Amino acid sequence: MEDLLKKLVECPSISGYEKNIRDLISKEIRPHVDEVKVDKIGNLICRKGSGSPKIMLAAHMDEVGLMVKYIDEKGFIRFEPVGGWDPKILLARKFEIHGSKGPLVAVIGSKPIHLQEREEEKKPVKIKEMFIDIGAKNRKEAERMGVNVGDFITNHGEFNKIGGSKVTGYGFDDRVGCLELIEVMKNLKNFKGTVYAVGTVKEEIGLVGIRGSAFGLNPDIVIAIDVTTSGDTPELKPHEAIARISEGPTLVIKDAISIVQNEIKKWVQDVAKKNKIKLQFDILSHGATDASITPMIREGIPSLSILTPSRYLHTPVEIVDMNDVKNSAKLVTELVKTAYKHF
Repeated sequence: MEDLLKKLVECPSISGYEKNIRDLISKEIRPHVDEVKVDKIGNLICRKGSGSPKIMLAAHMDEVGLMVKYIDEKGFIRFEPVGGWDPKILLARKFEIHGSKGPLVAVIGSKPIHLQEREEEKKPVKIKEMFIDIGAKNRKEAERMGVNVGDFITNHGEFNKIGGSKVTGYGFDDRVGCLELIEVMKNLKNFKGTVYAVGTVKEEIGLVGIRGSAFGLNPDIVIAIDVTTSGDTPELKPHEAIARISEGPTLVIKDAISIVQNEIKKWVQDVAKKNKIKLQFDILSHGATDASITPMIREGIPSLSILTPSRYLHTPVEIVDMNDVKNSAKLVTELVKTAYKHF
């Protein structure tokens, strides 16, 4: 699983530019499903089985990134964030601009400490004040290098194994969910009904892709597969983020726009207990998943989110425990197998 996660992580695809990751997921999942298609806005829809119940598994294919907004006369690039970023982590970082002539390594420049006044040292730099340097002499050279307004920009980093069963990298939100989606379909053998494994687009900019795909499929249940913040790091108080890395998959009880039904909560608890999978719960003050919006689609679709805890979300150094990843995939697989008893 680690090798496939590395491939997924290193496949650049921000919101609105999901083709690269969609092609990779399609290649990996195709031998394990009965049908693969792409809908009108780019969602990947893979079907396995037939009949009732209809179960929709959703993992979003996009990652947060940046977009070229303006190239000035000196060849420096202004950018627009795509998805949620903490401005503090952007300065002095490497990125890749995906232009017409292939990816270019780029850096977000930072004023040297030697030249900063004391007040500047204390003042956070706003995104609108930042710029990207690709080494171009001027705008014309930047354009000759293949850079144009609207080009997407991704993290430039590495995927690494670290202590024990943990790995670090970028885009784990939601490459981890995409990996689990593939693993569920690989391992799903005997079940009743129809399973749709859906890679959704543009989740990071407003849960866009799930809306049309869920409306069109009209499933009996939606299970979103995603990640959540791990609250076990020193800067967090225990009550601020209650899920913990290495403690198993997480069922979201409440997020910014939804609350899971009690019947669904009990179902997940029972399946986890029967299969000896350690289960956590999460209550989120901010944020949402693809399953948060589906109770508002059609007459309302019962929905839940199974999330894998991850440290340092939306940074280039996210960390997950591969044991959590495996157990999340196992839990979703067992939920699919027992869905016919409830829907």
